[in-house]
Amino acid sequence: MKAVYVTSIENFSGKTAICLGLGKRLQAEGYRVGYLKPVSYQPMQLAGHVVDEDAAFVKNVLALELEPWDLSPVVVTPDLLPDCLEPDNGCGLQERIKEAYEKAAQGKDVLILEGGGSLRQGYALGLSTPFVAEMLGADVLVVVKYRGRIRLLDDSLTAQFRLGEQLLGVILNRIPGDEMEFIRQQAIPFLEERDIAVLGTLPEHSHLAAISVGELIDTLDAKVLTGENLRDELIETLMVGAMGAQEALSRFRVYQNKAVITGGDRTDVQLAALETSTVALILTGNLRPSAAVVERAKSQGVAVMVVPENTLETVEAIERVFGKTRLGQAEKLAFFEALMAEHVDYKRLFEMLGL
Repeated sequence: MKAVYVTSIENFSGKTAICLGLGKRLQAEGYRVGYLKPVSYQPMQLAGHVVDEDAAFVKNVLALELEPWDLSPVVVTPDLLPDCLEPDNGCGLQERIKEAYEKAAQGKDVLILEGGGSLRQGYALGLSTPFVAEMLGADVLVVVKYRGRIRLLDDSLTAQFRLGEQLLGVILNRIPGDEMEFIRQQAIPFLEERDIAVLGTLPEHSHLAAISVGELIDTLDAKVLTGENLRDELIETLMVGAMGAQEALSRFRVYQNKAVITGGDRTDVQLAALETSTVALILTGNLRPSAAVVERAKSQGVAVMVVPENTLETVEAIERVFGKTRLGQAEKLAFFEALMAEHVDYKRLFEMLGL
């Protein structure tokens, strides 16, 4: 049985999406695939259990038989940390992970392990990525999100420095189209010369990082005035309408498939947004819009929701989840699988894994 640990340098780099794409490809080639997220910092309640928020989704997509709480053995919560910081109290976390690993690996050819939010996490609990990967005998695949040329190279070299021989290779993710030539001509040769295998170069697609209207409603616990039936519509851009109507209109025209966040009393901005490609209006301050705005939004198929928080608080709440690659819609998952098939060197990856 082979184990591969998928981690990243920073949050929202696309780890879960990579795990799903890799898992689906392995299944398509006839391998029996398991999944485990040994350490999670994203707790949620499910059926009376504390689980990782992505575990239930991965279970369903890969059709795994284990329960989500079996797939996320250590979920870091405010209650867990104080106990584990007590002297001579290891909390038994390593044993918990090992037991979950054995259970998830049973009858599998490949076990995909998903790392935490970044290579910085886990040290306080004695569960850093290098330690957990070594404990479980897994090679490490690092997802490096493009954040500029020098940062891409530095992040890749940092992964090598942290992981040493445990590093299997890197997948470069969310690369802007106009940077692909630099990646092919300079970045890949530079990294390969330094013994960092570049196993994939995934181009950026705003469609993949889009958030659905339904996810936005749930995140904000918003009151929906129009568009409850639009939950699957995708939002690719967020804009704050805090300027005058004319300036807002000129800016709104630049962006497609957007959500506009503005005060519930800014009728001028709301109407300007409705003149352009807008998927949703998010109205802050618990202020309802005018009847004219509601009727126009309804006729144009635009979701309108009201939230009690002010605009700054609303933006901060959305930013905590926006930009994460979500594959909850079947067509997005299929699109990402095709993207990986085109831009990931599966033959080389599988050879390196010994498959």
